[in-house]
Amino acid sequence: MIIVLKRHASETDIQTVSDMVSSMRYQPRIIRGVEQTVIAGIGDELSNRSLEVLKNLPAVESVFAVQKKFKLVSRTYHAPDTVVNVGGTLIGGGTIPVLAGPCSIESYDQFRASVQDLVALGVTIVRAMPFKPRTSPYDFQGLKYDGIKIMREVKSEFKVAFVSEVMGTQQIEMLSEVADMYQVGARNGQNYDLLEHLARAGKPVLLKRGMAETVEEWLSSAEYLLVNGCQQVVLCERGLRSFDTVTRNILDVGGIAAARQLTHLPVIADPSHAAGKRSLVLPLAKAALAAGADGLEVETHPDPVGAFSDASQQIPTVEFKAFLDALAPWLELARRERSSAAEAE
Repeated sequence: MIIVLKRHASETDIQTVSDMVSSMRYQPRIIRGVEQTVIAGIGDELSNRSLEVLKNLPAVESVFAVQKKFKLVSRTYHAPDTVVNVGGTLIGGGTIPVLAGPCSIESYDQFRASVQDLVALGVTIVRAMPFKPRTSPYDFQGLKYDGIKIMREVKSEFKVAFVSEVMGTQQIEMLSEVADMYQVGARNGQNYDLLEHLARAGKPVLLKRGMAETVEEWLSSAEYLLVNGCQQVVLCERGLRSFDTVTRNILDVGGIAAARQLTHLPVIADPSHAAGKRSLVLPLAKAALAAGADGLEVETHPDPVGAFSDASQQIPTVEFKAFLDALAPWLELARRERSSAAEAE
């Protein structure tokens, strides 16, 4: 940490701060300037007590961290790209999969039709959401137990991998037999108790970025998973809350690019929740791939007009082939770029 003292701090002030740095198990290094003095606290900021408490001292102007608050997820710790295996489908390291499926499971016929159409198009990881977090308690919350039964039946027929959102620790065991990957939604990205329990569940985790979460907070959430034993983590940018209503959220393509530089974990994008409108999903998907996304998660439904939730952003399954065809050049270019980068490493 770097502690910047106020202008013309006295020798007594400098010694007081230096002594406190030592008491917190850091080695103080005093750097004297013409008008201001800086003290560098040499030590492990990830295990020692944070020197940020020194901000409260009258002689201290500011305190800056040198190390990041995340370690295991950083490229400094692990430079090569991590590749996550979800039911045989790889995410990261040059593979660019498209995860797809309806916003929620609404009935056996609706979900089976979705999976049938998507499997025919080569989709190998399907959104399977029996539990739905909703802002209003009066909105559709998912079929819950009945949804899990539907997942079991459809999975036995199509042998496809499912990614399912978990909102509470009790749902981890409930979904363990049918979900190949657990998803942490935007509302739970900083539910650290849930993250710790998921880390010990032994399955890959898709961690969505919170709607008002910084990139550092997002990566720190991922750190909870890795620290507690889960190495198979995929990050998902799904858009940030904004004052503008032309889209549902603001897709942070800069955040995707930054995260890809900062972490070895795969970073995918959810253009559906960012767009909020079917017509905007394709251009946002292209933008995400151009920014470096390792994959996409897209919502599609056999009958979006009659969907119980997020009707306006779901692509009809009969039109999903056209969506994939339009996206194909961007997917191919992204795969070539990622593969070249992986070979260079």
